[in-house]
Amino acid sequence: MAMRAEYVTRARERIAAILYRERRFLSAAEIYHHLLEEGGPKIALSTVYRNLEHLQSKGELTARTEADGETRYMPCEPQHHHHHAICSVCGRVEDVDCTAIEQFAESLRTSSGFQLERHAMEFFGRCRQCR
Repeated sequence: MAMRAEYVTRARERIAAILYRERRFLSAAEIYHHLLEEGGPKIALSTVYRNLEHLQSKGELTARTEADGETRYMPCEPQHHHHHAICSVCGRVEDVDCTAIEQFAESLRTSSGFQLERHAMEFFGRCRQCR
């Protein structure tokens, strides 16, 4: 997934680059620590939060709230409906096509008349590197 031309600030480019490189859900604090480790111009934690909110509002990121209450983000392509397979060891995320889920939704409409408005599904296991 390539960064869109909308990333106009250096801070936003750096934050997006970390998210694309890591390929897992990251909190604002985790992104901030990556920025500190990389060096370069300092970016305030509040700037990280503002950019994450902006990118999410533009449909560039998906967010999930963990059991600890922390919100974590990762890039997602909004035009391609999919779910996530998340490695329980390293946190790496792979996109999962949801053709079967769409067939289930159609079956639900046909058999019971229930119109599914939205759904969310995540799969957890171990990625290739962590097995």
